[in-house]
Amino acid sequence: MTAATTGQASKPTRTRNPHGPLSIACETCHSTTTWKPIRPKPEFNHNTETRFPLRGMHEGVPCTGCHINPVFSKVGMNCADCHADFHRRQFGAGCEECHTVKGWRVGVQSVRDHLNRFPLLGAHAAAQCESCHQGAASGVYTGLSIECVSCHLRDYQQATSLDHRAANLPTNCETCHGVDRWQGGRFDHLRFTNFALSGSHARLECAACHVGGQFKGTPANCFGCHSKDFTSTANPSHVKAGLPHDCALCHSMTTWDGALFDHNQFAKFPLTGAHAQVNCAACHIAGQFAGTPSNCYGCHAPDYEKTNNPDHRKGHFPTQCDSCHTTSQWLGAKFDHSLTHFPLTGAHVNVACSQCHVSNQYAAILSTECAACHLKDFKVTTNPNHAAAGFPQTCATCHNTTQWKGAKFDHNTATHFSLTGAHVNVACSQCHVNNQYATLPTDCASCHLKDFQGTTNPNHAAAGFPQTCATCHNTTQWKGAKFDHNTATHFPLTGAHVSLSCIQCHTGGQFSATTAQCVGCHKLAYDQTTSPNHRAAGFPTDCAVCHNTTQWKGVKFDHNTATHFPLTGAHVNVACAQCHINNQYATLSTDCASCHLKDFNATTSPNHVAAGFPQTCATCHNTTQWKGAKFDHNTATHFPLTGAHVNVACSQCHINNQYATLSTDCASCHLKDFNATTNPNHVAAGFPKDCSLCHTTSQWLGAKFDHSKTRFPLTGAHVPLNCSTCHINGQYAGLDPSCVACHLKDYNATTNPNHQAAGFPTQCQTCHSTTQWTGAVFDHSKTGFQLTGAHTTVACSSCHVGGRFAGTPTDCYTCHRKEYETVTNPNHLAAGFPKTCDTCHSTTNWAGAKFNHKFPIYSGTHQGKWATCNDCHTNAQNYAVFSCINCHAHDKATTDQHHQGVRNYVYNSLNCYSCHPNGTSD
Repeated sequence: MTAATTGQASKPTRTRNPHGPLSIACETCHSTTTWKPIRPKPEFNHNTETRFPLRGMHEGVPCTGCHINPVFSKVGMNCADCHADFHRRQFGAGCEECHTVKGWRVGVQSVRDHLNRFPLLGAHAAAQCESCHQGAASGVYTGLSIECVSCHLRDYQQATSLDHRAANLPTNCETCHGVDRWQGGRFDHLRFTNFALSGSHARLECAACHVGGQFKGTPANCFGCHSKDFTSTANPSHVKAGLPHDCALCHSMTTWDGALFDHNQFAKFPLTGAHAQVNCAACHIAGQFAGTPSNCYGCHAPDYEKTNNPDHRKGHFPTQCDSCHTTSQWLGAKFDHSLTHFPLTGAHVNVACSQCHVSNQYAAILSTECAACHLKDFKVTTNPNHAAAGFPQTCATCHNTTQWKGAKFDHNTATHFSLTGAHVNVACSQCHVNNQYATLPTDCASCHLKDFQGTTNPNHAAAGFPQTCATCHNTTQWKGAKFDHNTATHFPLTGAHVSLSCIQCHTGGQFSATTAQCVGCHKLAYDQTTSPNHRAAGFPTDCAVCHNTTQWKGVKFDHNTATHFPLTGAHVNVACAQCHINNQYATLSTDCASCHLKDFNATTSPNHVAAGFPQTCATCHNTTQWKGAKFDHNTATHFPLTGAHVNVACSQCHINNQYATLSTDCASCHLKDFNATTNPNHVAAGFPKDCSLCHTTSQWLGAKFDHSKTRFPLTGAHVPLNCSTCHINGQYAGLDPSCVACHLKDYNATTNPNHQAAGFPTQCQTCHSTTQWTGAVFDHSKTGFQLTGAHTTVACSSCHVGGRFAGTPTDCYTCHRKEYETVTNPNHLAAGFPKTCDTCHSTTNWAGAKFNHKFPIYSGTHQGKWATCNDCHTNAQNYAVFSCINCHAHDKATTDQHHQGVRNYVYNSLNCYSCHPNGTSD
């Protein structure tokens, strides 16, 4: 039914916006005349109204070129959304890294100049891209090698002016060639051979040394090329002289003739003095250089034998001529007597040698004692008579080599009796009567006994004084002796004792047995004292405890130092009799209860007796203040009061006056709290009743459990977890602490690599950590095969093929069998080399392996004497075959002569090695 048939007016139909969320006015692009096509120039500014400004070639593209779908927001903003990737994702999705909106074929600067890992230089700059980027129809742009040989292998193989392959030249073309010009390559001989071309070598053609294009094995030592020159040289004959093959010792590469031999450097005998001008043949007779003696006597024996001033032979002089002679001047030799055990001094300097060395006696060591020459002088001396006095024959004690007569004897240093005071001027004979020197005593009484016995003030003999006169007398003043009672006896004189006369104590001239005890003189005073009565009180007779020598009366008894009971507080002012009743001093008890037991028994707050308190009153009371005692619960008990316990009344814990047997564990008071706790339920969880593990006395609620004190410390991601995450259904006791107990599902589901298939252990912590679960790191060193060198960068799958980890072999050969069988330099298979690759190779450097040869080819005389293994191992198919005689030529004049007397000597390699397994001549 239409609007006309119904008689109703027609209403406009509403059309849905096909452009999605676009909110601009329709007339911006459309006209009222027609819906399609849109206006030639829409009023829509794509640069400001959208997030994709139109630049470059995008400006001329019609809207429908990109907006094929009327929902404009469905168009992407990445190049790849509209443009097919010609490079097949070889360079990733970032087209803008190489292209610009100005044109698809207009590259950015880095592409045009090829400024990446292979800049285009020289001839490369003119090459077409496709000449290198070949392969598929669209070209290969990534993964190409930047090594020259990857493009120029054919040039390397076909080179004829110098056969690169035959010469075994490296494939690093840039070693000799440049990018500007391929022809005319330059080889750096020093860098790649370790043999610098200098002097005459620099002008030689390569073929002069590398005959027939043979580069490998060319010797680097002079003798290898110049052996003919060596053997043909006659001045001197190098062969007869046994000169070394190291030509560089004398010759240089600049000039061969006119060689200079540095005798000082290369021989063991530097030429000095007259030797420097001697002709070689004068010492090296008949061209003999080896074995020439280097000691003076070897050449100068005739001079030694015929010398008679003095006669060297009879005198048994040593044959070390250089002891007296020099190479500059043979005659007029000087002997340095100071090098012997007897330096010449004083009058000895000008004595002729023969005066001491009688009858040319030099060899037997002459005595250095003075008496050996001067015994006659010793025996005839009479002032004093040395022999009669028993003087020692060590003349140097009094005499010296400068002045024999007028000798001085130093009594102070040469004897044990120093002369001091009056002794200095006493004549020797006054003490040394009858020429007695050796056995004279040194004590005073030996000379002064008569004086000792005749002294009467006091009488020394009667008093029993010791005969050590020096105790009171001295050598300066004999009379007026002073006795130092303080140092000479055990009784120093102090106070009133100082001014007493000696006889006041030493009655009847008695000195030796006088007592040093106070009571020895003061017993009467001790017995008569009544305040207090010393005898009745049992006071000690050591008067010095209270009295002193300065003041006898008015003594003060220091109770603090003299007894075991120091007086403090209220005790200080208590009269002695108040405690020492009935004059009891000796056995009085020092414990508080002995005086204060009545106070202890009568105390009710708290009741000390009922509570079983100890009678050590000092635990709470002090002598300054008896009442208001304070009990230090922290030091006096095993339960210090902290937190909320500090302010709790004693009776709250000590119910019914119970102090002695009260338990100190938390549960004894807080068991009700323990049983009633539900978050978590302590009883169901089997928590220990040691509340202090989580709670403190400062704060009971909000307890914190220190998980680190369990077998499973919380670290990493475990720290913020809720307890119930692991302790499901309130299970705390018996929970397995191993990772796999919670993470078995993760273990089983892991595919990179598959843990189950690989047989990995379930100890997750071996590779994972609680800080980072993904990105686990496996420590290969904990297996039987530590990764070193090139192995550290190899992907796991390279060795563990197909995800196989268990049973992977650890020997080199299993993985490197192909390399072993294909190696030709040397051929490992043919040579029968062992399959233990690590004998020669290392993981750091596979190529350039070194074989640990038992024969010292890298050291000693063979160091640097060979270039390749084939120098000695002449059969590349059998390394058991070797040759010594290729280098050690057979010379009958030297080799055979040197081996004279050697049993079973035969000149062949096996016999050489059997006698010289270490490569040395001995």
